[in-house]
Amino acid sequence: MSKLRLFFLLFIFFYSPVLSSDEYCRPKFEIISDLKEIKKKEDKKNPVFVYFDGSLSMQGFVKDQPGQKNLYRDVIDDLQQISENVGSKTYYHKFGSSIEPIKENEIARVTKPLFYDCAGSVESCNNQETRLELAFKAANANKDATYIIVTDLFLSSKQLVGSTLSSLTSPLKSVLKNGNSIGVVGVMSSFNGTIYDIPSKAGGTLKYSEAKKRPFYIIIVGNEKNINLVKKNLKEQHFIDQEDQYKFSLITSSPILKNLNQDKSIKENYITGISNRDTVKLDYIENNFPIFNFNATQNDKIKFKIKNNEIIVDGSNGISNYQIDEHLWTSKEQACKKISEDSWKKTKFEKISKWTSSEDQFELNTFEQVALKKLFRGMRYFYLANIYAEKPGNSSEEIFKDWSIRDSEAEDFKDQNPVEFKTLNLSKIIGILNSVAEDAFEKTLVASIAMNFDLE
Repeated sequence: MSKLRLFFLLFIFFYSPVLSSDEYCRPKFEIISDLKEIKKKEDKKNPVFVYFDGSLSMQGFVKDQPGQKNLYRDVIDDLQQISENVGSKTYYHKFGSSIEPIKENEIARVTKPLFYDCAGSVESCNNQETRLELAFKAANANKDATYIIVTDLFLSSKQLVGSTLSSLTSPLKSVLKNGNSIGVVGVMSSFNGTIYDIPSKAGGTLKYSEAKKRPFYIIIVGNEKNINLVKKNLKEQHFIDQEDQYKFSLITSSPILKNLNQDKSIKENYITGISNRDTVKLDYIENNFPIFNFNATQNDKIKFKIKNNEIIVDGSNGISNYQIDEHLWTSKEQACKKISEDSWKKTKFEKISKWTSSEDQFELNTFEQVALKKLFRGMRYFYLANIYAEKPGNSSEEIFKDWSIRDSEAEDFKDQNPVEFKTLNLSKIIGILNSVAEDAFEKTLVASIAMNFDLE
């Protein structure tokens, strides 16, 4: 080997600005090793429990309305097959003021008007109320099962306060804390019947029989995979025409799909805005901790980007707030071979970067609050960021908002003789579900990253 070539190789080895994985050119810091593993439930079939709202207002869904598409009857007809795709065995029930079992060979009755009639006195009939809390309480009995609740969700304000509200939310909290989620599918269907219990400004309630369309809801309680399977089957079999209206939201206390450090998902192209891209090198050290090594200039706008579909459960409310735990060290020694652990000095900066989040991705705009232009050139810097999901989102409230009507607006809305009738207090109900999910949510580490760079 020639002396010139040997000199060149030694120069590259000792003076290359890009760090190799076996060089510990970094300060001493704690790597979070006790990662909260985000586990998904095993893929096995468990029982399915189906609950049909038997209140009298539901009867209008099973009667044809000329010129309108009856999605309710089509969905109910196929729900038995959909349930079999999800679970090992299906059990059917009717609920109103109480819960009654339905034999499997009697399911066809649900699509007939007689299912919602009652020959007894008003007090003795099980079609006068929608005691949704009874179905939710039942859904807390078996955390491995899937529960499907079909209802019009038409609840008065008095059902959403005090002890009645507590009886509705308490089982939901247990459901979410057990790792399950709540899927809400809203379907606009034809309607030919009477809507009862519309609040009157003078007190009491009113009725309305001129609606031709009205939404019903399929609430699925269980693991996320089964919820999405039910939604997928419904979408593929029934929501196929352009005019079909349906809405979906997944309400969960665990909207984070995974921690990116667990399987080394972070790649070199996750950072952008570095002027000299050829010098970027990504090293993983212990506990799958990623360190980006590169040269930077004071004019660089360095961003760390994550696609939402990599970290957020599909269909969920996502994340509304992130917390960034960040630190910055500096060393006067640029060459790694000269840097010792003691030569690193930790800065006092507490807020260095800013995060933004869109419908598609999360961005950490590093050195947005402490600009690179304010840092000394000719030094080495080490930046550490732990990115936490701090608060779940509430996008489902916006999704369902245009189908909701408040108590105070209900009478005026009825007097307009609407063809398409909205759902009483739907926004409040969705808000309650989101609030329960937020209470059960635990701050979750999404990713930990570091950037080790010379500032030229």
